[in-house]
Amino acid sequence: MKAIIKFAGLLAITGMLGGTAVDANAATSQNINTHAAACNPAGPSQATSIFYAVYGVWNASSAVNYVVCPVARHPVTGPGQSFYVDGTNSGGQTTNFTLYSYTYTGTLESWVGFSSNLATYDLYETLTSASYYSYVSLFVTLPASGNGLFRGIAALDN
Repeated sequence: MKAIIKFAGLLAITGMLGGTAVDANAATSQNINTHAAACNPAGPSQATSIFYAVYGVWNASSAVNYVVCPVARHPVTGPGQSFYVDGTNSGGQTTNFTLYSYTYTGTLESWVGFSSNLATYDLYETLTSASYYSYVSLFVTLPASGNGLFRGIAALDN
């Protein structure tokens, strides 16, 4: 009788485990998006002109302004890492970016500068060196008078 109960219990457990489905198409990459609301004014003079919204960050000043953004990322084995930067511009204005990678000791590994004057942009950029323990940040120059909206950056798991 004990053998029958143990066998029945084993069948029940096997049935529970066997009923667990694994989606073969499930995403396995670990891309990480960082919303522009995580950015900070680059200095005290920018603090009153930078506006944060659920859809991004923009500059209300009549002059260009700057924000510094942390870039959350899944550590990659290197040697580099790629990113998408998203936003919009209006009035033919340009948003400028500089993406930096630093070691945990503060040594600059690599950087890349780029810009866009497109009405809507989704820019693909690569840091040539971003090690497993690197910190990554993005410096953004926002156009004046709300003519540029920075939405965020996605770190790709390459």
